[in-house]
Amino acid sequence: MEVKEISKDKNVIIREYLFGKEDIMRLEDKAVAELNRKNYHIEGFRPGRVPKEVYKLRLKDAFYEIYVADEAIKEVEKELDKEEFQLLLPPVIADANFTAEGGKVVVELHTEPVVKFDPTKLKLRKAKEDEVLDGYVDMRIKYVIEENAVLEPKDGEAEEGDLVKVKETVMLGEKKLRDAEEREYVLLKDDEREVVKQLYGKKKGDVVEFERAFEKGDDKIVYKYVLEVEEVYKRILPEFTDEFVKSLAIENIETTEQLKDKFRTEGKEIYDRELAESYRAQIIDQISEISEIEISEKTIERAVENIIDNLKEDGKYDSYVQNYGSEEKLVEELKNYYLNMIKKDLVVKKIAEENDIKVDAEDIKTYAERVSVEWGVSPDRAEAIIKSRQDIRNEVVMEIVESKVAKILAQQAQIEEVSFKEQEKQNEETKEQRE
Repeated sequence: MEVKEISKDKNVIIREYLFGKEDIMRLEDKAVAELNRKNYHIEGFRPGRVPKEVYKLRLKDAFYEIYVADEAIKEVEKELDKEEFQLLLPPVIADANFTAEGGKVVVELHTEPVVKFDPTKLKLRKAKEDEVLDGYVDMRIKYVIEENAVLEPKDGEAEEGDLVKVKETVMLGEKKLRDAEEREYVLLKDDEREVVKQLYGKKKGDVVEFERAFEKGDDKIVYKYVLEVEEVYKRILPEFTDEFVKSLAIENIETTEQLKDKFRTEGKEIYDRELAESYRAQIIDQISEISEIEISEKTIERAVENIIDNLKEDGKYDSYVQNYGSEEKLVEELKNYYLNMIKKDLVVKKIAEENDIKVDAEDIKTYAERVSVEWGVSPDRAEAIIKSRQDIRNEVVMEIVESKVAKILAQQAQIEEVSFKEQEKQNEETKEQRE
């Protein structure tokens, strides 16, 4: 067998694997052995014992075009397995042509293209740390104060800041979705829920009825609410003093400043974690825009063909075509999707290799602890799920690698610090001007 490289287009190499007369004789024997192993039936011969010449006479050109060609392809694939290629796609058998005199197998090798990426072109945004931490501390103090509010029953109308206890019934037609469930609502001006708005001005013993309509496709769904006011409470909020903080009985916390420091430390941990995730998302979104890649159109076309084949196999192709309006638009969208994905994957891989980034057991454990609450399981159970499910493990490993890569790239990126308070102020001024 002789190997020739006949062309190269960017990242695609076309090879011919040539088979001479002696190779063909060897392949004939392998093809016959395979046919007999499968008990190919020919009248007058015992299954598994059919001579080569009989197969040649019976199958004619198909003996070489199909069965000898199959054996040749197997040998080519074994040879390819010995080589250490960095491929985007599995090798593609583009053609196989065989006769009794010789033959060839044409192979497309879609190698990983070189990607150019300049991390200094990344533009990241981050919220002002002090502003965020101050806001977090204020929020936690407000929560603690409200959590320890003293409730005093009142006979008057419910007003801003009061807590209203109700029995709530919700009906959809004749069906009761909730039946006199006890619920509590604090009346706050920023709460846009209709049920809260309806309780302003109500007293103990009042019954409130209202409807809420929602569009679902061409249909309108109407829910009927019945609220029986059981009690209205005036909330008396404690003052935020050292005495109040002591009454909370938090270990090693006795003053307002110590409690603020505790909340600030909590907020800093959350801020750092969410900032890292924000950087990861921003960087991953920008990689494809600022990367350059020399990739053959043939690779993109082959990849899209594979995606479409998978969609058809899963019975999803027609719905995708319908969503995009035509096959042409779907194909174009899949090309863009694949190109962006490849750019991102290659850049992440390149940075990971250059910095010897690995994912170890401790990384998996830390990830499991973080997502366990979201998954509704214990950290140990989350870790077990990740380890037992290869598909989930692959996603987790990729996310961890991306996070580590993003941490490195963020050090070289352009970072803009943003004040959300100033943005809110500007938005309010703009709104006032328009009004």
